[in-house]
Amino acid sequence: MSKKKALEDRKAKERKNNYYKAALAVFIFIAAIAVIYFAFLQGTQAEYKLWELDGSGLLRFTERSIVDANTTLLGSTGDHTLEKVTYKSFGENVYALLRIPADVSKLPVVVILPAASINKENDAAMASALCSMGYATLTLDERGNQGETPGPFAGDLNSGFDAYINGGDPVQYRQVYDALAGLDYIKTRKDLDGSNVAIMGESMGGRFAIIAGALEPQFKAVYVVSSSGYGNKKYDDPEVNAFIASIEPANYLSRLSPGKLIMFHFKNDTIIPAEMGKELFDAASEPKALYLYDGDVHGLYNDMLADDLRYELKETFGR
Repeated sequence: MSKKKALEDRKAKERKNNYYKAALAVFIFIAAIAVIYFAFLQGTQAEYKLWELDGSGLLRFTERSIVDANTTLLGSTGDHTLEKVTYKSFGENVYALLRIPADVSKLPVVVILPAASINKENDAAMASALCSMGYATLTLDERGNQGETPGPFAGDLNSGFDAYINGGDPVQYRQVYDALAGLDYIKTRKDLDGSNVAIMGESMGGRFAIIAGALEPQFKAVYVVSSSGYGNKKYDDPEVNAFIASIEPANYLSRLSPGKLIMFHFKNDTIIPAEMGKELFDAASEPKALYLYDGDVHGLYNDMLADDLRYELKETFGR
């Protein structure tokens, strides 16, 4: 082989080696950028929350996603249709029952949050009563409340605080968001009047209903059955106090107006004494109404409510 040929082969080999080195450098650079990008993306997602506390320490949500729901017809009678509704909230399925009175279009709707240990099926008496009065109802399975919607239990303050202190999503916050997403779902239904929606909470559900009603002025009124605030007890830990303050319904009362607060309570309630309910009512601004009844019924529909409930619903919806 001539010296010239050997020199050319060596230069060609060097060019080839340089090409591979350059390609490897580009690959390493792209890989490094990808690692940095995905690390940043994951960090951003980890820090991003749907909720935050405002300057007063009260809950607010940074956004509400478009509701993607599935519905299944469970039955139809001469009086109403019954549908099972499933939609996403905080990435999890929320389950509800939608009752719609028959042969009436563009109905007002009441979103119902049941009492502790009462799932959507077992709260049928309230939903049926409202249906008989001419209103559609969307009854939610509250989180961890013996229904289909996953937990932990929305009434478990310890679980909520653990999530709060560790940078998670307290179940109490998710429960409020579930109710707001229920309103958003109703507004997608052409057969319902999405501009005429109220929220009702029974016992534990009443606390979440007040917060949801304060955060969403599109709720025309807040109906509360057998409920109260948590009380004014203070703890040594300021973080505990901050969390409790963020879910204390009394702290949200001033934000309900012009929506009306309507409360129903039985005088001999042994679960939440009527005095506690009245204390919450007294702290609210007008417009408001309180109805007290003899008996010890707690957190469920009773025929004694019927006339007053019907009157207030007509006042709320104008029909």
